[in-house]
Amino acid sequence: MSTRVKLILLIPALFSLMLPPLLLAGTTGKIAGVVENVKTGAEIPGATIRIVGTDFVTETDVDGEYFFLNLPAGTYTLSVSVIGYQTVHKEDVRVLLDLTTPVDFEIEQVDIPLKRQVKVYAERPPIQRDLTASRSIVTSDQLAFIPNSSSIQSVLTNMAGTVVDRNNSIHVRGGRTGEVSYFYEGFSIKDPFTGNAGLRVLPDAIEEVNLTSGGFSAEYGEALSGIVNAVGKDGSKEYHGKIKAYDGATHPYDVNSGSFGDLKRTGNNTVLYNLSGPVPLLFGGNRANFFAASEYWQDDGYLPHNRAETWTHTAKLNVQPSANLKFTGVGSYYTGEGQVYYHRDVNGISYDFNLDGLGLTKAESYLYGFKSNYNFSKKSIATFSYNHFYTERRTAPEAFFDLYYTEWPGYSVDAEGNYNGTIDDDNYQASTDYFNIGFTSDDDFDPYYSYRSTKYDAFAASITSQLNKDNEFRIGAEYRTYDVYWDMKQFYNSNPYGETYSHEPTYGVVYFQDKLELRDFIINAGLRWDYMNSEVDYWTLRFVDDEVVRTPASSKSKSQFSPRLGVSHPVAENTIIRFNYGLYYQVPNYTFMYTNMEAEINTGLPLVGNPDLEPERTIAYELGINHMMSEDWRLDITTYFKDIENLVATRSIGLYAGNDVTQFVNEDYGSVKGFDITLEKIATGNFSGTLVYSYMIAKGNSSSAYEGYYDYIGNDSTPDSPIKEYPLDFDQRHTAMLNLSYRVPADWRGSFLGMKIPGAWGINAIGRYGSGMPYTITDQSGNAASVNDGRLPAYSSVDMRFYKNIFLPRSENYFSFFVEVENLFDRRNVINVYSNTGLPDDENRLTQGDPDGDGPATAEDANRYYSLLAKDPTNYSAPRTVRLGLEFNF
Repeated sequence: MSTRVKLILLIPALFSLMLPPLLLAGTTGKIAGVVENVKTGAEIPGATIRIVGTDFVTETDVDGEYFFLNLPAGTYTLSVSVIGYQTVHKEDVRVLLDLTTPVDFEIEQVDIPLKRQVKVYAERPPIQRDLTASRSIVTSDQLAFIPNSSSIQSVLTNMAGTVVDRNNSIHVRGGRTGEVSYFYEGFSIKDPFTGNAGLRVLPDAIEEVNLTSGGFSAEYGEALSGIVNAVGKDGSKEYHGKIKAYDGATHPYDVNSGSFGDLKRTGNNTVLYNLSGPVPLLFGGNRANFFAASEYWQDDGYLPHNRAETWTHTAKLNVQPSANLKFTGVGSYYTGEGQVYYHRDVNGISYDFNLDGLGLTKAESYLYGFKSNYNFSKKSIATFSYNHFYTERRTAPEAFFDLYYTEWPGYSVDAEGNYNGTIDDDNYQASTDYFNIGFTSDDDFDPYYSYRSTKYDAFAASITSQLNKDNEFRIGAEYRTYDVYWDMKQFYNSNPYGETYSHEPTYGVVYFQDKLELRDFIINAGLRWDYMNSEVDYWTLRFVDDEVVRTPASSKSKSQFSPRLGVSHPVAENTIIRFNYGLYYQVPNYTFMYTNMEAEINTGLPLVGNPDLEPERTIAYELGINHMMSEDWRLDITTYFKDIENLVATRSIGLYAGNDVTQFVNEDYGSVKGFDITLEKIATGNFSGTLVYSYMIAKGNSSSAYEGYYDYIGNDSTPDSPIKEYPLDFDQRHTAMLNLSYRVPADWRGSFLGMKIPGAWGINAIGRYGSGMPYTITDQSGNAASVNDGRLPAYSSVDMRFYKNIFLPRSENYFSFFVEVENLFDRRNVINVYSNTGLPDDENRLTQGDPDGDGPATAEDANRYYSLLAKDPTNYSAPRTVRLGLEFNF
């Protein structure tokens, strides 16, 4: 083990011993309630409340009230005891992240103490009184039954306010990609180059995952659109585990026929396990437990050259030396590789008859962290944490993946180090009779190389104090040091572009959050201060009389305050109105900041980064009502508005050698408004369901930071960059999701046509609908009169999961057989079209003969190849996929 690694492991441990351990935000919740006499309704002071199986104990105050702070998300059993009253246990109490779970007791007075304890089951409150934000929550017991839940992203697509675009990227309430922050166990796993999650999180290891799409508190930042927070399962007091495996089949695409085939096995299979229990060597196992899980997944996919293979491991260790002190260690590791497929490269050339020439991507990421909690008293808790996060990704031609691009065939430089090779010429030769139509073959390969890595170390601390029974106050801080590396080169023309850089920016945050829980109002108020130092020297450019003036500069640190306010008001016993306001900032992706800082402008269309970019900004407002229409029907209606500005854009800053020089600047803007309606049938029997409908209008002057560079500056056939708002690429006006679940317990007995039907089975179905996304209509030459003036067809799909549990005799252990089907009706949804025809498989490119005298001999042959070129399978959603699986729970 290196000295550096030893220090990294030692420093948190030393701090944990020298300082009062401090609380990490975002991984715990709270229980509060009152104990009353069941007959008189009088509050009972001095009652003892215990969380069974833990050291958490408290007593009710003079008003009969109590609370527990800093409880990990999960399910608990509470007991209440007091002299002269019956002891009551309340089971299945669910604690949610950052929220208060109300648990009240009504106990009976007795003359003689009874040995028998009364057990009751807690019901999750249908209306969360202290939830002042828009949050969709999925717990582990729900996650186990959701079809197509192989990844966190697939779970998020079922939540209100989410839109999935043609690139399978998620947008939340009209925001761009990369505007969502991802947290696992309270630690950020966001890749600052892309803004996406840089680590795979195992759904089978999750206790709770939630998406906050509006009104997130001051604890959370680095996001304009949403916060995804996932917390893993804790270890159990007894040994439990699961082994799961499945095999799948789908409809693969055939490049030779341009069609999808019949259902067949495609190597889509997974094996995973999880295990939890006490650690016998630590405190006899009574004060230490663990949870561990691993998964192997592979899939050849339905697209050609699309095989993928991954390994994921995760673990958590909890150690509680005393009632007031707790240590937690978490770790997760991911490695995977996948073949790259796209129907055409940046020059419009297809590799469908030369799939070996396409690229391969390998990725690796890991996270480890330490947390320590210390209870100063039952009202004050402090936490300290340290974590290290690393992620890397490399893409290169599969045939030369182990070679650096300087070792590729055709690479050479002159005496001054300038490229004079033939990679681009060698890969675009008319070596076949169908190349000139748009296909490559033989030894051609996709001449693109990229490697990027990010790592950071973070120290965080916070203190939470229940100032009185109504007021909870939290203050916290975090400091991160990043180390980012980028290396990219592409040879798509005779003047290849690429660069290599390494930088070490720093990031810090201080926040406070006050939660006031009164009878008629719950107020969440907070203030956040973010600090960013990109720490780099770079060159600025000015264009004076056709001359380029280069000036050295240094980036300046950036900081800003962002207030947050959320209010919940119970207007009736079963109705709550909520309002929230927030000012949100986000540091631009590092690619926008660090690209081409040397201001090299000798390439064809030079693009220059800007380390002095300002943070992007969003002001959001939200108003909602949550109403219980009956005992088991809940209605939630939320309307929102977002004013977005300072988004990163690409704009021309001058001309050099007849070409535009483009730079990243803060000039894009937009606005989003809409409403979400959720109708929930709460499970009071075997049936439950949820209907979510969203209406949204997302407008702006640009859908991505690169839009100005690719669509306007580098394309003479399109109109000038818009100066007013238009529908954004992800402006999906109508979306709907229907989730229906029917589950029967093991002791259920039914019959059908006189035949007995056993219990312990269930079926879940999820249907989705989305109206058409916008696209820009062009003529045959690619000229456009407007922007996003067309609409794609509507999208719909249905996923299904059926399971049957088989219990072993006289045991709680059981096997579970399951069937999952994605896209049950095998609907071919159109997700992209050719702008000149509005069709997904026809670009109106036919010929009556030999296209150039050196191609197919007949027009029939030429039109066949043109037809295959136009049939892009990525213009359609994925076909039906069926999985059969078996798991054993013990």
